[in-house]
Amino acid sequence: MANQKNGRAKKKAAVRQSPPPLSQLTPQQIAVIAGLLSNALIVESILVDKDQQLEIVLSGSLRRHGKLDHLLSKLDATSLRDFFDAMNKS
Repeated sequence: MANQKNGRAKKKAAVRQSPPPLSQLTPQQIAVIAGLLSNALIVESILVDKDQQLEIVLSGSLRRHGKLDHLLSKLDATSLRDFFDAMNKS
């Protein structure tokens, strides 16, 4: 009888610790998951304090990468003068 109660207690504990089903995810949680999967968000740091509290810092940009961003990434290794010359040609 004690084993039956112990078994039921373990099952209840396992049920309580299982993650929520997908239908119970909040819009914020879905947005974070989508941001991580699409590489719109990146993990900057993971912090764990002495009480085992976890903090994950994410960062990302809502701005679309336009022509200037694309040009700047290509001109990363060139001089400032070359950059301005390229801007005048565009």
